[in-house]
Amino acid sequence: MEEEKKEESLVLIKPEIPSVPVPFAQAVMDVRISDQFVPPQFKMYDNTIDPEAHIKSFTNTMAFRTGCDAIWCWAFSLSLEGEALEWFNSLPNGSVENFKSLSGMFNEQFAACRAQDVTLVDLMNLKQGKEEPLKTFMDRFTKTVRRVRGLSLEMTLQYVMPALRPGPFKESVCRTPPKTLEELHQRAADEARVEEMKQNYRREVQEAKDRGEGKQQGQSHRPGTAKGREGPRGPRFPSIPP
Repeated sequence: MEEEKKEESLVLIKPEIPSVPVPFAQAVMDVRISDQFVPPQFKMYDNTIDPEAHIKSFTNTMAFRTGCDAIWCWAFSLSLEGEALEWFNSLPNGSVENFKSLSGMFNEQFAACRAQDVTLVDLMNLKQGKEEPLKTFMDRFTKTVRRVRGLSLEMTLQYVMPALRPGPFKESVCRTPPKTLEELHQRAADEARVEEMKQNYRREVQEAKDRGEGKQQGQSHRPGTAKGREGPRGPRFPSIPP
């Protein structure tokens, strides 16, 4: 009951004519937002990411404030900027009847920015680079897996094996296959830390070696050293045979 009263307090049924043109139908125009409504902070859309992802982000944010469809329509432009905001402002008057129609037009307008689904063929062709760190590859593998629709846990674990380059981690996965994705990621994280530690050790050894060679080279060119010592200078006379 309290939630219904709170919801009603955000909406006024006494319409006011807006000072700027808006694309809303009369049913949306009749619902005015109360001064008590404070819009949340939105992730801004500038036509560079998937429009469906932005719609989900917007609806999840608005759901915590109100379920009023008309308020969603009014608030949507607050999440747009750049070309996306220009598109919204160019919509014909009365073209937006509800949030469903608005989100549909939005998705259609920015369909070119929609993320393409990844197929099983793309996943099969995914390989760890010769010099690619394990952590970088696992991040790339995880992002790819999330974009494959209908991929089961068993199939995910099967595809990671051929994607790994030969090495200790692949041998470990082959000997003891992980039972869950969480186990796979944990083992990969442990191996990545070992891999990073080895790289740091090799780098430190090489730096120490370079410093040692540089020091020896500097000493070899000092005056007075065996290699740097010069013979006595003075006039040289040709030897005269007896």
